[in-house]
Amino acid sequence: MICQMSFRRASILLVMLLITIPLLGGSTVALSNQVERVRAYTRDIEFDYIGWILDALSIKLEQQALGVAHYLPEEARRQTALEYLKIVQQIQQSEAGLTDIYADPKITDPKSASAPLRQELDKLYARRAALAPLAESVLQEQLSDIVDEMDLSLAGQPVPPILYHSTPLPLALIVSPRDAIRQDQNISLLPDLTLEQEVALEDKVDDNLNVSSLVVGIGGIGVYPTMVMQTSDLNWLSEVIAHEWIHNYLSLRPLGVSYLNSPELRTMNETAASIAGKEIGRAVIERYYPELIPPPPQDRLRRSRRRAVMPREANFWPRTVLTPPHRSASSCRHRHLRGAAMKAETILETIGRTPHVRIRRLFVASDSVERSRKEVTVP
Repeated sequence: MICQMSFRRASILLVMLLITIPLLGGSTVALSNQVERVRAYTRDIEFDYIGWILDALSIKLEQQALGVAHYLPEEARRQTALEYLKIVQQIQQSEAGLTDIYADPKITDPKSASAPLRQELDKLYARRAALAPLAESVLQEQLSDIVDEMDLSLAGQPVPPILYHSTPLPLALIVSPRDAIRQDQNISLLPDLTLEQEVALEDKVDDNLNVSSLVVGIGGIGVYPTMVMQTSDLNWLSEVIAHEWIHNYLSLRPLGVSYLNSPELRTMNETAASIAGKEIGRAVIERYYPELIPPPPQDRLRRSRRRAVMPREANFWPRTVLTPPHRSASSCRHRHLRGAAMKAETILETIGRTPHVRIRRLFVASDSVERSRKEVTVP
């Protein structure tokens, strides 16, 4: 009886779908705004963010279900991450060599000349694809351990979980008017477009829409799991993963929720992520990869930080330092410390000595500033 009812419901649903599909296929998008007019030339080559997120989540769920990284001894985990970075470096070197072959005018048949190199690249791509999920899981767990030690976790687990996926980043088509320096549109494109395809797209958009367009590369995308550029630099990678996770962490707190409310709050959010990202990333290197610790900053940078104006309490953006007329420009190069120009290291010197204390004080003070701003705002 139940089977008959299920079959009947499925039949009714199928009939309804067959009736509505032709109606859905008859709709069109009116090209009344600029973004739709531009997308008329980019739809077939636009980057699929939803597909990328679903694919990244499936990889992360599979790794979490298997839990392979949990069963590896610490040295094996280290070597897994280092081996992955070595493969990425080999790929980058081989891709640079491939570009040189195609750019050399003396080589009449670059396809044949590059055949051995392309075969080697295919093998490296396969090794990277096989090792990347495990290496990413190792780095995620190492970062999670450091975050837990800094009291930024809930019941021993970061919230949200630290998840990232290294991948070729999409390109961006920037569209501007011909008579003004302004960005009107920014459309993400597939990362594997050739130079000829990029130029052809720019020409089509420029000629048909009377605009100025340019296809450019980008540094990263704020999605979840975090989309991170492929790199062989572990110091940079650990810092970026931590930086992006801090943005996710703050999104559950007043500072992150208010990100779009004002330029000052955006700058405060980015400054907090920059400081915490540096602290957490360096802690990971010191704990698990001490041989990769970067050298200390130069004495010139130390002197610059000492001369910089120090902020007071929770105010991370000191007032602009006025330059006396008799001072030279070279001696006053730190007079503009507002916003992103302020060095994160300067803030660190004012809010604590140990990493977890610095980060904790920073977040508490940032939230206090946002609450105070809301209390004094006049509607």
